[in-house]
Amino acid sequence: MAEALYKHVFSDVKRAIFEGEYKPGDMLPSENELAAKYNTSRVTIRKSLGMLENERIVKSWHGKGYFVIEPEHAKFTFVYEEHNKALESKLQYIRLLHPEAEVQSALHIDPSQRVVSIMRILYNTKKNMLCDLMYLPYQKGMPLIEMEIQYADFPDLVKNKVSTFAIHTKMEIGIAAVTGEVAKRLMLEEGTSVLVIYRYLYDEMERPVAFGKRYLHPDCGHLTAHSGFFPG
Repeated sequence: MAEALYKHVFSDVKRAIFEGEYKPGDMLPSENELAAKYNTSRVTIRKSLGMLENERIVKSWHGKGYFVIEPEHAKFTFVYEEHNKALESKLQYIRLLHPEAEVQSALHIDPSQRVVSIMRILYNTKKNMLCDLMYLPYQKGMPLIEMEIQYADFPDLVKNKVSTFAIHTKMEIGIAAVTGEVAKRLMLEEGTSVLVIYRYLYDEMERPVAFGKRYLHPDCGHLTAHSGFFPG
């Protein structure tokens, strides 16, 4: 019952904010006032307010209270899922090679050092939609299990080498013309411009541990973002 009550308080205060009862910059009633209104404890109220703060609807000021935040309509956020559940994945190859200059720069390695190059295709019933290229600095004795690689998300490729809590990813989005094997796998003419997602994986010392490029077929090459208090 207590759990249902804190959710009810959260939803009711959120509704009041969205309907304009409390405007940006307004201070919410105190914890004691809300506890009296909903006939519950301050602990329950604090939990409800914490949920509102987590959704960036209110902000707490120590010693003052909770204030409604101004929505950031000019700031957009999008959520990117590494593996699209609507697509199947198929491993194309795993190769050991001396990388091109772009990969050398991304991984901070010299031309004499080899990398493991992995290509996967993500497809639906109609066509190949994504071409994934991933590069890892080669280490002697590195285990490469094809079935694991076929379905692994990008950070999973290094989880046996680096703690998952010690890595972070930087993402860049750009446009590039497809050539060679990428054009062939996506069944596009050479020179076709597509959206490319570049991913850089770093350890806790800011050392590159992996680099990836994901080429999106024009039929799925778009992004959706939201601003303000998006309910999703």
